[in-house]
Amino acid sequence: MTGLAEFETLEDLVANARPTAKRLILSVLSQPNLSCLPISQLVSWGALFDQSASAIRVTTGRLVKDRLLAKTGRGMYMIGPEGLALKTKAGEWTSVLDQLRPWKGGWFSVYTAHLGKTDRRNVRSRQQAFRLLGFKELVDGLWVRPDNLTSSPDQIHNRLCQFGLDPDAVLQRSDTLSQTRLDNPLALWPQAELNAGYDHAIACLQQSQRRLAGRSLQDITRETFIIGEHIIRQINADPLLPDGAVDATKRQAMITAMTAYGGFCHPFWVGFLALDES
Repeated sequence: MTGLAEFETLEDLVANARPTAKRLILSVLSQPNLSCLPISQLVSWGALFDQSASAIRVTTGRLVKDRLLAKTGRGMYMIGPEGLALKTKAGEWTSVLDQLRPWKGGWFSVYTAHLGKTDRRNVRSRQQAFRLLGFKELVDGLWVRPDNLTSSPDQIHNRLCQFGLDPDAVLQRSDTLSQTRLDNPLALWPQAELNAGYDHAIACLQQSQRRLAGRSLQDITRETFIIGEHIIRQINADPLLPDGAVDATKRQAMITAMTAYGGFCHPFWVGFLALDES
C-alpha cells in the first residue's frame, strides 16, 4: 500500500522519506501553483533535502531529454509531454471521490496474458497503470476492479494506456465475476489496511500541523512537502472501493484533512519561493 503505513511515526517519515532529485523536481512542478519554475527555484527546493545544485541541474537535463520536463524559456521548466498524464493524476486528489458511483455488483476486467512478460519495462508500466486505477490481478493475466466508477469502458482503457498499459490489452465490463479462487473477489484488496491507512494519514496530518508551530520557514516547507506528497500519493493510489468494502467516511475525512493541511502549507510555500526572488 502506498502512503504512510511503512513508517511507524511521523518523525520516522520526515527523517527517511526524503525524495530523490527526480521525484522532487517532478513533484514540485506538478503542484498547481508551481507549474513553471526557474532552475534557481528548483535548486532551492533541492537544498531543502540536501540535494546539491549540480544534482538538480543534471537531473533536470535528463528529465528534459526523456520528455518528462520541457523548457519554456531560458532556465524555465515545466512538466513535459511524457509526464502530463501523471501530473493530471497527481492533481486529481481533491476531486477523486467525484469519480465514484454506487456499485451494482459489476466488474471491469482487463486481459493481458497475450502481451507477455519478457519486456520488464513494459511489465512495470503495466503494473503501474493497474495500481493507479485500483486493479488487482485475479489470476495470471487477468486484472479486475469493481465497476463503481463514472468512467466508461473506453475511458478506463484510455486512461490505463496513458499510464503505461499496452494498447492491445483487452478490457471488458461484466455484471458478475464467477470464479472459485475467492469467496469474494473484494478480498483481493487489503480492506482493513486501507481503513487503518485513512486513520494513520489523518493523525499524521494533524500531528504535523500542531508540531510545526513556531518552526523556521525552511523546516515547515520541508516537512509539509514530505507529508503532503505522501498523503497525496496515498489518496491517488487508493483503489476507490465501493462503500462498505472500506469505510468511506474515513476516506472522505482523510481528503478533508489533506485539504486543510494544504491551506496551512500554502502561505509558507509562498514565503519560501519569495526568498529566492529577494
